[in-house]
Amino acid sequence: MMIGAYLLLNLAVLWFAARASSGSGWRLMLILFLAGWVAGSGNSLIEALFFHVLTLREAFSAGAVAAVVFALLSPVVVFTAGRWKAGNPSRTEGGGFTPLSLLGVIVAYELLYWGAGTIVYSYIAHFYASRSLPPVTAVAALQVVRSLIFAGAVSPLLNIGLRGAPLVLALIFGIIGGLAPLLPDNPYMPPDIRFYHAIETSTSNFFFGLAVGFLFAWRRRVPAQA
Repeated sequence: MMIGAYLLLNLAVLWFAARASSGSGWRLMLILFLAGWVAGSGNSLIEALFFHVLTLREAFSAGAVAAVVFALLSPVVVFTAGRWKAGNPSRTEGGGFTPLSLLGVIVAYELLYWGAGTIVYSYIAHFYASRSLPPVTAVAALQVVRSLIFAGAVSPLLNIGLRGAPLVLALIFGIIGGLAPLLPDNPYMPPDIRFYHAIETSTSNFFFGLAVGFLFAWRRRVPAQA
């Protein structure tokens, strides 16, 4: 049942992203695959390895399964969203990441990551009590990398034009990257830990997606010359 919910949630969010996108065809399919796999598997597996929740072999297997899932879902949503053939959907105004906006991405992710983690930590502390955890500074440094990976994974989707980008990214990060992967049972994390992690990641990732969407579109106003 939870596997079905996992697939349905991923399908629904990718379909919504496809409908909001100005892309089409194989290009859009590959872009959705990249965004879905990185948000829903790849970037989370980096942290799972870092916290010694998974071994390298286990992480590779989990990533391969997720790759198959998103490889199947991506063409389905492109076809069903009517985006296989090029059309003339309205485009968003131009945007792009700058060094300053990328700094904003990093700061937003760090604040949301530590804020949400602090709120739920008392409920999951026993799970990590017997594990050798990395230093706080190393964890913070890893989140810099992960925040930029998240932004890089959705950059192609943003660059081809995405209506309602903050909301679309909030759903991609919050549901595909937060809620959906923690629904199915797995041998590495008991249900109660998955429950609290689902609350933590879906909430923080949702607001992070909003922030990334706004930061991508943000442009400093240049005063008009006389």
